[in-house]
Amino acid sequence: MFDERAALQLRLEQMKDAEERLIREIQKERAFIFKRLRELDKEENSNKAEQVEQLHFLESFNAYLEAPDDSNEQENLESSKSRRARPSRRSKTTKMRDTAIRILKEQPTPIRGIDLKRAIEEQTGFQIANMTTFMNTISKADSKIIKIGRGLYTYDEDRLASETIILGTDENNQAMGSEQ
Repeated sequence: MFDERAALQLRLEQMKDAEERLIREIQKERAFIFKRLRELDKEENSNKAEQVEQLHFLESFNAYLEAPDDSNEQENLESSKSRRARPSRRSKTTKMRDTAIRILKEQPTPIRGIDLKRAIEEQTGFQIANMTTFMNTISKADSKIIKIGRGLYTYDEDRLASETIILGTDENNQAMGSEQ
C-alpha cells in the first residue's frame, strides 16, 4: 500500500537526485568556463605577471572544477562540500577594531555609540550590523575600552580592568570603595 509517508520519502529521494544532477551540471559549466578563460589567457599572453597570477588562481580551483565521475559521485559531492571555505573575516574585524580604538583614544570625552559607529563605517568602508555586539567583542580584546552608560564609550589608558564604574558622582565611587 502506498501511503503519504512513502510518497514523501520518494519525493525527498527525487529532490536529492535532482540536486545532485544540478550540482554536476553547474560544476561542468564552471569547468568549461574556466577552461575557456585559460585558453583566452594563453592566446593573449600580453602581460606575463597578470597571466601568472591568473593561472595561479585558476590552478588552485582545478580539483574543485573537475566534474565528478559517475563511480565516485557521492565522494566527490561530499568532498566538494567540505572544500568550500569561507573568506576570512579576521582582517576586516581587525581593521574595524583598530579604527575603533584609535577613534576612542583621540576622543577626550566619551563618544556616543552611534557617532562611533558612523566614524568606523566611514573610515573602514565596512558596515557594523550590531554596534553593541561589536563593542562587547572588542572590549574583550582591549579591557581599556569602557562602556560608561547607555551607548557611551571611552578609552581609559589609566584605568585598571577590574575597577567598577558607578554612574553618578565621585562620592558614590568613594563610598562604594570604603564599604568593601
